[in-house]
Amino acid sequence: YTIGKEIVDLVLDRIRKLADNCTGLQGFMVFHSFGGGTGAGFGSLLLERLSIDYGKKSKIEFAVYPSPQVSTAVVEPYNSVLCSHTMLEHSDVAFMIDNEAMYDICRRNLDIERPTYTNLNRLVAQCISSITASLR
Repeated sequence: YTIGKEIVDLVLDRIRKLADNCTGLQGFMVFHSFGGGTGAGFGSLLLERLSIDYGKKSKIEFAVYPSPQVSTAVVEPYNSVLCSHTMLEHSDVAFMIDNEAMYDICRRNLDIERPTYTNLNRLVAQCISSITASLR
């Protein structure tokens, strides 16, 4: 809600231009994290504004939920609590991705001792691809 307020109008203008070019816009898919400041704060603000501008369109979110064991910032629990309320109000469907579970899957099932962001992103992409297959 701090830096995001400065750019949310620019982002919404670009979304509006893309939406205007669609012949049958069904909804929006939002990808973000609950722990980070940009993912939590700007993600909340963006979903709130999308609800105002496109109230009847579906809003599906895919969110990475932070874990105390794999934490990169002290404020992650704080950001998660603040973000959760807005997300409950403004999204129609939410898929939560447990950060610690992703690391465990990489270590135990995929034999990757030190997973990189590329490994984690590919794992998330496979899950999302499976979930959204029926929409395509």
